[in-house]
Amino acid sequence: MDMAAMSIALNSMKAMTNINMSLLKKTMDVTKENADLMLENMKKMELSVNPNLGSNFDMRI
Repeated sequence: MDMAAMSIALNSMKAMTNINMSLLKKTMDVTKENADLMLENMKKMELSVNPNLGSNFDMRI
């Protein structure tokens, strides 16, 4: 393989690696956002079932 072909192959591999890393980062961001929304919705569901949960606190010493 000559140097020009090797250079082209190396550059295309670098470009594909950069594209793959960008896609992976975006996927991780979206997954984190979805997890945060799911946790928020779970809290809202708990409050809808038990609306008074945590609203009163009785403490005796």
